[in-house]
Amino acid sequence: WVGSKWEMYIEYFQWRPEHNENTASADVKPGDILHGVVNFNESKQEYTATHTNMRTGHTITKVLPVQKKDNGEFKEYTIMYVVFEKVCRSCAQYPPNNIVTFYDITLGYEGKTVSPHWETAYVDNKCNNRAHVVNESAISITWDA
Repeated sequence: WVGSKWEMYIEYFQWRPEHNENTASADVKPGDILHGVVNFNESKQEYTATHTNMRTGHTITKVLPVQKKDNGEFKEYTIMYVVFEKVCRSCAQYPPNNIVTFYDITLGYEGKTVSPHWETAYVDNKCNNRAHVVNESAISITWDA
């Protein structure tokens, strides 16, 4: 949500040294299904993240180099986040159906599919925005619009 419309984009944030960057955005409409994929290229030590709006076919892609530790070794990323991040000025700006669901989530580590152990949390207590584990391949986030 950017104040007047919904957008999709890929955001990359790293904690140390702090750095944030976003791709160009594309408009999305309520009810659109967004398909996301993140693939790791071990030989290049980079991730390619892709988001596609299944209604329009518009795709956004970002290549993300793996960050190095202080000792020069590449970092390993072992935590997956599902985030509904943007805080609206008013709860009425959120979609009125009060739910977004991330489904068909498949995670792999070292070339094998793994079963995640999901934990829920929130940072901003806005509109009772909460995550719910549906099962190991689906997460819903609900709110009070």
